[in-house]
Amino acid sequence: MGINQRQFLAVSALFFAASGLSAAPRLRLVSSTVGPVAIAQGSNGAAQTVEIYNDADGSLSPKLSSSASWIGTLVGAPRACSTRPGNCTPITISLNTSALPAGTTTGIVTVADNDANVVDAPQTITVTAAIGGAVPGSVDVYVAPGSSRDITFSTNSQLGGVAKTNDGAQWLSLAVDGTGTFRFLFPYRIHLVPTSNMQSGTFSGTVTTGGSSFAADNKTIAVTMRVTSQPIAQASTDKVQVRLAQGAPPLSTAVALNNLGQGTLTVSSALSGGGSWLTATSYPGGAALTLDAGTLAPGTYTGSVVIASNAANGNITVPVEFTVVAKGAPSIKYQGVVDNGSFGGGDTVARGDVMVVLGDQLSFSPLTVGPAPPLATSVGGASVTVNGKPAPMYYSSYGQLAFQMPYEISNGTVVVQAQRDGLSSNPVSVVVADRAPRLLLIGVGTYGAIQNQDLSIPMPVGSFPGVNTHPAKAGDALTIYAIGLGPTNPQVISGQPAPATAPFAPITSTATVNFGGGIGGTVVVPLYAGLTPTFAGLYQINVVVPQGLAKGVVNLTLGFSDSVSNSVQIYIQ
Repeated sequence: MGINQRQFLAVSALFFAASGLSAAPRLRLVSSTVGPVAIAQGSNGAAQTVEIYNDADGSLSPKLSSSASWIGTLVGAPRACSTRPGNCTPITISLNTSALPAGTTTGIVTVADNDANVVDAPQTITVTAAIGGAVPGSVDVYVAPGSSRDITFSTNSQLGGVAKTNDGAQWLSLAVDGTGTFRFLFPYRIHLVPTSNMQSGTFSGTVTTGGSSFAADNKTIAVTMRVTSQPIAQASTDKVQVRLAQGAPPLSTAVALNNLGQGTLTVSSALSGGGSWLTATSYPGGAALTLDAGTLAPGTYTGSVVIASNAANGNITVPVEFTVVAKGAPSIKYQGVVDNGSFGGGDTVARGDVMVVLGDQLSFSPLTVGPAPPLATSVGGASVTVNGKPAPMYYSSYGQLAFQMPYEISNGTVVVQAQRDGLSSNPVSVVVADRAPRLLLIGVGTYGAIQNQDLSIPMPVGSFPGVNTHPAKAGDALTIYAIGLGPTNPQVISGQPAPATAPFAPITSTATVNFGGGIGGTVVVPLYAGLTPTFAGLYQINVVVPQGLAKGVVNLTLGFSDSVSNSVQIYIQ
């Protein structure tokens, strides 16, 4: 079949039973963000309100905490909701910001419940205060000829703006991208685009804003545009933030450098600072970071990684914030039970789906891949239950557990929990249906996990170093890998391998493959659609590439009478 079970599980890990649901309360937030709230420096901000409500039986008993001393919280008396039918409990968030310096500051309010059985608790509210306003005082950016750059910010009231350039050329403007729906945010962008006759050099201008009810938003912004034909480096993140428990295995992550300019961007070194808990190593595309809690006491530690390259804008410094917490029970993120295809929080999933639990302290063993089917119900000292029943598992790590959603449960809302060292996580809900088709992707790109009859992947040659990639052509027989395609005949028991011999385990519904991915595409009935022999939870669709397709990138979807999969790409020659 081209790949084996352990390869499938390892790739998933690196890149990514019939009892009814109890009547426990389910926590819901009307909004999970507050701000950015523009506040004059030296002043406290106006109090903000976020509503919460119960989406099931029983009642809530909210318990609040804040990550920042400048954020105060208070639970109000239940009342009619302001944005939805029914009753809500208002949470008042006070902004005691008078001592904060100018700039943008963010804190977290955690909404939990005094009853540990409440489903989907805790959840968090991100609170952002823009002290002195979010309109920048100056802008200084590098831009490549023939490209553009945007500097974005949001305000709480509408602005007018006048852009002027010292050379009189039309390379600078201010635009609004529509208005936000919550708290009436107004998103703006300063747009810089070199004119066609501009040579490399430094160009200056101003953007003058006015008309805001918040005085600090009305200002003259000095703008510097540096046009260069050299590489321009931009980090993949503005800040690395990692949370790790004492005793956890070291965590590895990366900061990639993207080239917004011309030429070839070459990374020469990476240097870490802040303490022995942080190490950095350069690689051709950026820096690999390792964070180790070791013997650190609980608290927040700050450091940085400096990545040197040949970019015109010099070394790139990315701050690192490392929070060490005491070892405790496993914790699942809100909407942190997702399918292994889309990783979309809140998406409906299928019975038999390959699932991933996202959270913290899920396992204190290094990444551990479980045995090939029949799957075990405990891997790396961790386990998962669905409605209280053990589920088959694929792999475990500190922040992720992969399991199979049992075929034997009923459709509807189910509750998932993780277990480790005799401790159970918070309960998290997910909606389950017969079918939720997801076509798998290669890595984090847009090309599908698809193999041609010669075991090549239908992509342009050389797309992945060391991987056999070659465009497909009419008449080729493709194997498309997917999850969530629903019941089969014969039905396979959860965690067990699919039959290795004919008649295998085809799905019970009719599926079609759409080459083109929408109206006007070429629709083909596959030769086979069902579970991949010897695998658990992995489906495959065997289909022949039709005649008459456009050359180049072609979108592809899998369709049923009641649902359509995500779109992936293949390359046709």
